[in-house]
Amino acid sequence: MKLDDNNSIPLYLQLKNTIKGLIESGEIQKGEKIPSEHELCKKYDVSRITVRNALAELEDEGYLIKKQGKGTFATKPKLFRPLEDSVGFSESCRNAGMESSSVVLKREVLPLDERMKDILKLSDHDQVLYIQRLRLADGEPLMIENNYYSYAKYGFLMTEPLTGSLYELLAEKKGIICDRSLKTVITVTTASGDMVRLLQVPIGAPLFVMDGIMGDSEGNPVHYSLQYIVGEKYSFVR
Repeated sequence: MKLDDNNSIPLYLQLKNTIKGLIESGEIQKGEKIPSEHELCKKYDVSRITVRNALAELEDEGYLIKKQGKGTFATKPKLFRPLEDSVGFSESCRNAGMESSSVVLKREVLPLDERMKDILKLSDHDQVLYIQRLRLADGEPLMIENNYYSYAKYGFLMTEPLTGSLYELLAEKKGIICDRSLKTVITVTTASGDMVRLLQVPIGAPLFVMDGIMGDSEGNPVHYSLQYIVGEKYSFVR
């Protein structure tokens, strides 16, 4: 299985694409341990630096994950999402060739407080609609999404199934186009409590925390969002 030295594509990219193709085709299954660096060098007749460069890029892209003392294992690629969050979860999944789905965990009408009044620009007589969803890609939990809305404007979401794209639903039902992030702050925390069970990760697993306000085409707040995202399956890009 020697690679082509005469090819204009560098050897490490040839090896990377070969291993990536085996993972995408299912010949190497998710969770399966791949051969060691020494075995790959021998199998493909390449240097160790070539192997390391190929594996490093596959790890960066989420196709491989290293487990200390155990080896390197195949996994699903990370979901890439723009930092400005103008691309929603469902669209990010489609871009990655994955199928998105959602499970509604909570729907509550909360009394208005000063913080939400200020964030969402609500009137004194409004209430806050809180909806929590578990977001999945190809059936795997990736995110716990906590969204807060004006109940006066978005109360109809109480009876919607909300299993698909929220932004597509708002565009279809109300002509509201969510196309700009009014605020995005990303920090990191670790999984604990219900997050461990819902996201199916170990206690202490790294999670991104995405704190943001999504706006419509006129710059009006649509919702405030607090999302907990599985770190090893997600990556943010500019």
